[in-house]
Amino acid sequence: MVDLLRTAQHTLRRFARTPGFTLATVGTLALGIGANTAIFSVINSVLLKPLPYAESERLVGLWQTAPGVNIENLNASIADYVTYEDESKTLADVALWTGDALTVTEVGDPERVAGIMATSSLFHVLDIRPVAGRAFVEKDDAVGGPDVVMISYGYWQRRFGGDEGVIGRRITADGTPREVVGVLPRGFWFMDRIVDVVTPLRIDRASITLGGYNFQAIGRLKPGVTLDQANADVRRMIDLEIGKFPAPPGMSPKMFIDARVGPKVRALKDDVLGDIGRSLWVVMATIGLVLLIACANVANLLLVRNEGRAQEFAVRAALGAGRGRLAREMMVESLTLSLLGGAVGVALAIGAVKLVVAMSPGRLPRLDQVSVDGTSILFTLLLSLLAGLAFGAIPIVRHGGLRVQAALRSGGRNASAGRDRNVARNALTIVQVALAVVLLIGSGLMIRTFESMRQVQPGFRQPATLETFRLSIPQSVAPNDTAMRVLQQAIVDRLAGIPGVTTVSMIDGLPMTDWQSQDPIYASDREYDADKIPPLRRFLRAAPATFSTLGTPLIAGREYEWNDLHQERAVVIVGENVARDLWGSAQGAIGQRIRTNPTDAWSEVIGVVGDIRHDGADQPAPSTVYWPQRYSRTMSFLVRGDRAGSNAYVGELRRAVWSVNASLPITDMRTMQEVYDKSMSRTAFTLTLLGVSGFMALLLAVVGIYAVISYTVAQRTREIGIRMALGARNDSLKLMFVRHGLLWGGIGAAAGLVAAGGLSRLMSALLFEVNPLDPLTYSVVVLGLLGAAALASYLPARRVTRIAPVEALRSE
Repeated sequence: MVDLLRTAQHTLRRFARTPGFTLATVGTLALGIGANTAIFSVINSVLLKPLPYAESERLVGLWQTAPGVNIENLNASIADYVTYEDESKTLADVALWTGDALTVTEVGDPERVAGIMATSSLFHVLDIRPVAGRAFVEKDDAVGGPDVVMISYGYWQRRFGGDEGVIGRRITADGTPREVVGVLPRGFWFMDRIVDVVTPLRIDRASITLGGYNFQAIGRLKPGVTLDQANADVRRMIDLEIGKFPAPPGMSPKMFIDARVGPKVRALKDDVLGDIGRSLWVVMATIGLVLLIACANVANLLLVRNEGRAQEFAVRAALGAGRGRLAREMMVESLTLSLLGGAVGVALAIGAVKLVVAMSPGRLPRLDQVSVDGTSILFTLLLSLLAGLAFGAIPIVRHGGLRVQAALRSGGRNASAGRDRNVARNALTIVQVALAVVLLIGSGLMIRTFESMRQVQPGFRQPATLETFRLSIPQSVAPNDTAMRVLQQAIVDRLAGIPGVTTVSMIDGLPMTDWQSQDPIYASDREYDADKIPPLRRFLRAAPATFSTLGTPLIAGREYEWNDLHQERAVVIVGENVARDLWGSAQGAIGQRIRTNPTDAWSEVIGVVGDIRHDGADQPAPSTVYWPQRYSRTMSFLVRGDRAGSNAYVGELRRAVWSVNASLPITDMRTMQEVYDKSMSRTAFTLTLLGVSGFMALLLAVVGIYAVISYTVAQRTREIGIRMALGARNDSLKLMFVRHGLLWGGIGAAAGLVAAGGLSRLMSALLFEVNPLDPLTYSVVVLGLLGAAALASYLPARRVTRIAPVEALRSE
């Protein structure tokens, strides 16, 4: 150990005497290791850490599937929940919940707060205990039970200053006074949702019917129960449920049998994370390739450095230093460099993680929990040691078998460099170029994907000039639907009077947001089996001028008028794909009639509008029916104007709303451009990370080629002097070295193309309307990299050919 410490001290002194080499190697490693640490920190926080609940591996999402009606992920119903609660043999607890939002008044300014409605069993499932007061109990779930509410720790601090007297206090939520019975613990989060308030989900067991899949269910498995056993148990309970509860009016139990409702129990963590893991692991793999390129680059630098120490090693060997001692010294140097690079890399990773959090990529779960923690530091240490061993082994293999006499005779003016001395460096250069090609092709494919998505027509136009906000009207302000519609029209009229506003409307769910309501659609000119459910269609509620405000084309017929809403006329507007599917064309749909239930009245189709990509630019437009807005108290207002996005404009919109009623809270004020950009943010996030890794790979590969050519030129300086003295032209000498760089660059590019052809298929799930073997991307990457290689080869050749032949002949 004493000898090892002396070797380390000697190594540090040597590094101090060569600051250029030390900074170059440590900086290269810091980039590679730091990037890997940053991405690992994201993956560790998002994917690897368990959910913050007791025994979270036993928590499951109780989903279903209905292939008979083409539904892959079917939510839960009240009938499901009651059946699970009464009949399950594998679930220790089960809870039902749905997203919610409430308008809270009488606590400062009116505020729209996000939350959930849930059964009292939710807190047993999650094993959550409030920090003040109590959790919900069974009587809170019952119809006619007390009006109670639980609030989050953050809301308690923000709105009540942490006052412990809040328990028992009443707050007015959506016009209903509710008693605060509990405060959720600090840091509580649920399904990656902002939860400020929780209200009871009340169930009337006497009126339960089949269907109504409008909720989500979660459960806690009994100890030792597997997912397969839980799915088998749910399969059994679905069959029991069909015989236990009646079908809703106009439907029959056979409809649910033909829908082939089946179980899809999965880990709750999968519900929280969704498909983000695929993108993160792809990014991790690409950043890992950057580190391999960095290691190859550092190995090349060490080879160059150790070439200069060949005589030193020979002298020491002649004086009795064993092969093991020399190898140990070279390995200590490599590990010291890698640990220094790792230390700097941690600092870079901390900054990179903060940048990722600030970017706030859309739909990236658990983002607020991302940090460089102890696990990330341990990962960095292991990665640094592995990197040091990897690039340190190459110089040891190259110089471990040093021939003393040959090394002592080498060097000097009369020596010439053998080709075997360049083999290792050239091989490493080929590896660098090949890996860079793989990364650049991955980045290029994502750029093409992003551009393809940007070219898609989303179904609305000029989103930057469309301001949107969310507004809810509680019953305390408008006691019935008629009063609510009158108030909504008054707000629309007041907004239309603002200077610069061209048109105003509202819709209950903005395009490209999480709106998933579906209904079966019956057409009057078709025959339906009484026991079969027709295809489901997405539905939204629209108002007059909704589509002209969005910029969605009216294909046939007309839009809604206010009289359609106030007089409750039986009319409806459908999307173009619905019209084509049911009647063959948009014109053929006008005058047809549809309904959602065999017992409902028919509604006449008065208009057909262009398809809107509600699920994002990379998803096909869903078949959508737009019912007239008659009952929704929460709507997204659409205001088209050239001043959208400015602070003054936003202030005028708020004042216009409050001039109608000052108690109405306005939330989610943003332009449609922001909504559109957020829907693209995950692709943009992946593109950014792959683009950064591709740029780093290109830079490192070019530096590697430059270093090899520079060293080759330095070795052959006397030869160049002789050639120039004999009349060789400068251009031919430059071309000789450029050909050398292009040769190794070309071999590396060819190897990279083969590897990319295989690996790019793994990216298929991330691509949109782009072939994984896209010829344009492959061609641009190869030509661009060869051009960079040519430049990296030309620069050192140009420098040496400027030296006078006499000076070149004198060079050592």
